[in-house]
Amino acid sequence: MRVTDILRALLASWLLVVLGVVAGGGLGYAVSAAATPTYVSSAKVFVAVRGQSDTTAMEIASGSNAAQQKIKTYTTLVTTPRVLGPVVADRGPSVTVDDLAAQVSATSPTASTLMTVAVTDVDPQRAAELANEVTESLRDVVTTELEPEFAPGVPSVTMEVVEPAVPAAAPATPRTAANVGLGLVLGLAAGAAAGLARRALDTKVRGRGDLVSEGELAVVGEIPFDPQVRRRPVVAAEGGASVQAEAFRMLRTNIRFLGAGSSARSFAVSSAGPSEGKTTTTANLAVSLAEAGLRTVVVDADMRRPNLAKILGIEGAVGLSDVLIGRFELDQVLQRWGHDGLTVLPAGEVPPNPSELLGSGAMRALLDDLGERYDVVVVDTPPLLSVTDAALISEMVTSVLLVVATGRTRRAQVTAAVERLDAVGGTPRAAVLTMGRRRRSDSRYYYYSETAVPRRRLLGFLRRA
Repeated sequence: MRVTDILRALLASWLLVVLGVVAGGGLGYAVSAAATPTYVSSAKVFVAVRGQSDTTAMEIASGSNAAQQKIKTYTTLVTTPRVLGPVVADRGPSVTVDDLAAQVSATSPTASTLMTVAVTDVDPQRAAELANEVTESLRDVVTTELEPEFAPGVPSVTMEVVEPAVPAAAPATPRTAANVGLGLVLGLAAGAAAGLARRALDTKVRGRGDLVSEGELAVVGEIPFDPQVRRRPVVAAEGGASVQAEAFRMLRTNIRFLGAGSSARSFAVSSAGPSEGKTTTTANLAVSLAEAGLRTVVVDADMRRPNLAKILGIEGAVGLSDVLIGRFELDQVLQRWGHDGLTVLPAGEVPPNPSELLGSGAMRALLDDLGERYDVVVVDTPPLLSVTDAALISEMVTSVLLVVATGRTRRAQVTAAVERLDAVGGTPRAAVLTMGRRRRSDSRYYYYSETAVPRRRLLGFLRRA
């Protein structure tokens, strides 16, 4: 997975990432709030060892080295019953040596004669008192009981408190800021991992990036989902100003780039599988082209499940199949639709051999004839992966539009559909995403979608042969 794919997956799963961050931060705060605050107070002790002479540099250095060596022992000694026993005795039976030992710690930096005695307790005042008492007990044990005298009444080791313990102003634990920060980081990582896992397990097309990233298809149109599509499937008629109508006009504008260098006047519209909005896209694209002043004919070549006539509200009893078998002439079955010069060729009666008819020379001749009569020919074909009809027709047109339903079509299906088109020739093709989520930025279509490409330029481009 490339970096761009990772970023795209995280953006697509931004809600999971946000939820992970919020949950992680909340958990960190909850842990801190539930924990009992503890305070740490510490006392610093200077340790010195007397030499034979306190005036020579060698004796001073020797004493310092000896003190550094002894401090290592004292840091261990501080938690022994010998040191803690007197402190516990003064505190009464509520405190034991083991309990106090768990609260006490001693440290000393390397090559230093300073030692820090620290005590942790839930009461800051008591923590400071215990630290000072333990320090005094350690000094008594070391200077009067364990270490020999340098001279009568003169200890060989001295321990001087240079910084007595005082009550802490703030608790040492829980560290709320640190816990919340760690929770945020872990939540972010968990949310990102969930988003990437979701992307890896999700095989459906979720947007433009799923097609472009694989280098398979350029996306020339994105049609937002319309919950009223069954009630009013043709939204591009009579200058409709809905977001869907403007999206079809943008599609009309963008398809002029397909098949650059050729006449680019005939388009086959197909999909990988059924129920992806193929026929609705075909009808609205044809209406939008006619609305731009182009002489447009739309052909229903889906003889398996013809639906174009129903969507456009015309009679479809006779049509393409009748022309291909010679029952009717082309002019007898062509029907005018609307007021913008759109002509419709319905599928006609469903034949027993659709593939043979659509792959015949008669079909190629019919499309050539329509190409001479009209500026644009739009052909609705069956799904590519269901039957071979669409692949056969793709050889007879200049470009193929593959309709891909967002959140329904799987990426593997798109790949298989493209491979099927490749198997019959390198016809230029592009994708139209349908059933997409409407975005707030879609309102921009109302302002400048049609001003970018005047009708005359579009008409002249498509008429060039």
